[in-house]
Amino acid sequence: MLKTIRFVFPLILVVCMSIPFVSAQTNSQFAPVEVRTEDSVLLPIPGAVLDNNVYGKGNITNYEQSIFRGKDKAGWEWDWPESGGPKLKSYPEVLIGRSPWSDVGGIAGADGLHAGDQLPRPLIEARQTLDFDFNTVANGLWLASFDFWITSSDHPTKNDIVSNLCIWTMNHGLKPSDVYKGRHMKLKIGGRTYEAIFETPKENPDKPWKTLCLIDTEPRSKGSLELGPLLDALIAHGLAKPADFLATAELGTEVAFGKGHTTLQNFKLR
Repeated sequence: MLKTIRFVFPLILVVCMSIPFVSAQTNSQFAPVEVRTEDSVLLPIPGAVLDNNVYGKGNITNYEQSIFRGKDKAGWEWDWPESGGPKLKSYPEVLIGRSPWSDVGGIAGADGLHAGDQLPRPLIEARQTLDFDFNTVANGLWLASFDFWITSSDHPTKNDIVSNLCIWTMNHGLKPSDVYKGRHMKLKIGGRTYEAIFETPKENPDKPWKTLCLIDTEPRSKGSLELGPLLDALIAHGLAKPADFLATAELGTEVAFGKGHTTLQNFKLR
């Protein structure tokens, strides 16, 4: 199912995202843009891959979501009904590394979900910097977040997941308590201050791994993340071991409901 979709979005809020791409409108008159609408479909881009992730859609059918790429643009668009409530439905995203969900298939994963040769890497060696720059125009409830899966294998499956690090870098109306349960505290990591939530399987039995969610107190859509201090924090708080692997570096839009689009300008490890 391959078709081009054009959305008209109310200019509610502007955010930012990354990968040497310029403005991402699917109606460009200057270069063809490939648009894919299938659930969990993948589109490779230089050094990364786009994933049309709809992991939480449940029985909802009246939604639209797509990923797109062109010569000088890439990103994703969505339109989810408000009737589903504040529960997160999807995470259209860009990914570097090898996802532990790549063997699951269906809406929970995508076969072959991996890109680039920089990840996985043992935590003790993962000292890279992640550069990002993106722009989001959207309404409704949504947030922009980084996702990092920590695994016990460099060819991970979901059974190899040790922990998950999530960083909310932008937020439009969602409460952390809507998503995560657990102990709260403030953390300073790599020169930035975060509201931290430590979630364990005790608080959320549906997840057999530990989770650290960091909410950036200074939201941003362009900049850099030093991975070393973040991974050291996971180790220091008992969420991982130095010999575990950083399997992925991901950036996406977690959508509860509403309409919007994200354009990537830069997303790369160095």
